[in-house]
Amino acid sequence: MTGRTVGSALSIACALIIASVPPVQAFPLVAQNWRDLGPRERYDALQNYWQHQRLPQERQRDVEKRYERWQGLSPEERARVRQNYERYQQLPPQDRERFERKYQKWQKESRPQPPP
Repeated sequence: MTGRTVGSALSIACALIIASVPPVQAFPLVAQNWRDLGPRERYDALQNYWQHQRLPQERQRDVEKRYERWQGLSPEERARVRQNYERYQQLPPQDRERFERKYQKWQKESRPQPPP
């Protein structure tokens, strides 16, 4: 995989994870602006929150840690992640599957091998 493809894969993975973070708990700024949300946005936020609450504690911590990484990104990096995610969403199903296989292979190859 090229560096650009790996960067795109990481960006998409980050965006996918962010989509699963519950706005009510993990996004304090959104919670502060609850009154500014429309009915559909409130419904979606609550659905995300409830989904997060059903996750095992370890998975909740993982999602929250990834969100902290997202918060550390610059606005330009966040925009790039969002753009890559939109491009991914527009891929035909076959291309998405091919991308997923390549990404999983890259993840597997990137993991440090346990000591013998």
